[in-house]
Formats: sequence, structure tokens, C-alpha cells
Amino acid sequence: MDKEEVLRAIKRAELKRSLEARDKSTIEERLTRYIELNFITITPNEHFASISVECIELYRDGYFFACIALCQAVAEALVRLLCVKNNCRPTKVFEKNVETIARRKIEPNCCELLKEIWKDRDDYHHLRPKVPTEKAKLQSIAKSKLIALHKVESEVFAFEIVNGTIKPKYPKYWSGTQDGLLNVFLRFEV
Repeated sequence: MDKEEVLRAIKRAELKRSLEARDKSTIEERLTRYIELNFITITPNEHFASISVECIELYRDGYFFACIALCQAVAEALVRLLCVKNNCRPTKVFEKNVETIARRKIEPNCCELLKEIWKDRDDYHHLRPKVPTEKAKLQSIAKSKLIALHKVESEVFAFEIVNGTIKPKYPKYWSGTQDGLLNVFLRFEV
């Protein structure tokens, strides 16, 4: 082994010890954050399904600012989906798309929840100085946006189990259905 390989091996071992110590010291608070929230466990296998799970993981692991920003991005994708599936041409402006959904009375009515998720979006996106940096404030904001996001997902992707099969309340939001089969994204554990 040359000197550079030895240094990389030492650095790797030090990093491993550091990560293990951090994970061990934060496990209880991470578990508490994860368990305090309920999440929808089955959604359509849309392009943003796995990204929505990342919102949960970011909150669980204490990355609150990133959780807020990603919740807003997933909300934007959900709004586009609602527009497209209801034959509305989405614009690049989130607020206009939400107005269209409200004006056309598109079900389910999640407009207030979507607005809550979007609140102060530009402040987070552009890292404006007025964005809080205190961990407790960010955690509270992230939690409220994450709860709102999952309420929207639970309403848009509502389903019931009938004779062992998934029956969506709004089938048009579940793309990829063929021969009575649904293309789903399972998120039982994250």
C-alpha cells in the first residue's frame, strides 16, 4: 500500500467511527420524530413517490430545512399531476395552478393544504435572511409542512381495500393501471 492509500484507509476508519457515534447518539430523537407522524403507505408509482419518502427521511434525520424545501417540490409535482389528470394545462406558477384547481372544483379539495406547504417557498428557495435558522423553529415548520403534504397525498391517493384489492377513490390519479392491476409504490418502512 502506498502512502495515499494508507491515508484514505485511515480517513475512512475515522469517518466510520464518527458516523457510528453520531447515529448512536441521535437514534432516540430520530425514532421519536419518525414515530410521531403517520404516513400513507401505498401511493401510485409516480416519478415523485420515492422523493416524497425522502421528505420523511430528512425530517426523521433532522434535516429540517431540506425537508421544507423538498416538501414544497413534491407539492408542486402533485399540483401538476392534478392539473394534467383533470385536463388543465399546468403553468410554471404554482399559485395559478392551485387557483385553477380551486376554480374548477377539482377533487379532492386540497388547496388550503397546498397553500400551507407553499407558504414562504421563495424565502426557503432563495435562502433569504428572514428564514429561521433555529433548529426548534425549523423542526416545527418542517413538521407542519410534512403533515400537510401527507394529508394531501392521503386525500389525492385515497383508497380502500375491497376483497383484498386496492380500490382507489380517484382512479385517474393512479397511472399505469392495466388489466385491473395498479402500479404502486410501497413505503412500509423508511
